[in-house]
Amino acid sequence: MADSIQLTCWPSPDYLVIGIQVKNLAGQWHSNREELVPIDTGYNGQLLVPYSLLETLNLHCWCLPDSPPQKIIATTVTGQVIYLMEAYVEVVIPKTDEVYQIVAQTFIGNTRFLIGRGFLHRFRILFDGPARQTCLLTLES
Repeated sequence: MADSIQLTCWPSPDYLVIGIQVKNLAGQWHSNREELVPIDTGYNGQLLVPYSLLETLNLHCWCLPDSPPQKIIATTVTGQVIYLMEAYVEVVIPKTDEVYQIVAQTFIGNTRFLIGRGFLHRFRILFDGPARQTCLLTLES
């Protein structure tokens, strides 16, 4: 029997998004509902979170031991040098009930929330322009 394709989609009128929730390793959620987070294929990390989320979820407790702010350096496309902090989080895709433990990054003053290539490597993704939606494709047998 041939495999069928299951599509899980989110409306993407202006930018490509996936609906996620983030929680710390103690189970505290950043939001009680799914948030549409933009996809940024120019970002090679897994998840960039606002600095305020690092504080709200007390992610300092789950920071990687080798990631004090002065050790991980990144450069933006504009040439700005930033010092990244990394912490373990769980990302939940509510529409598919999938949970992934990943490394989130942030830096002091960051307000952007982005899904990067490091997280996207797990999925087959359809960017459906005419329907204005972003979809995850899953093969079902």
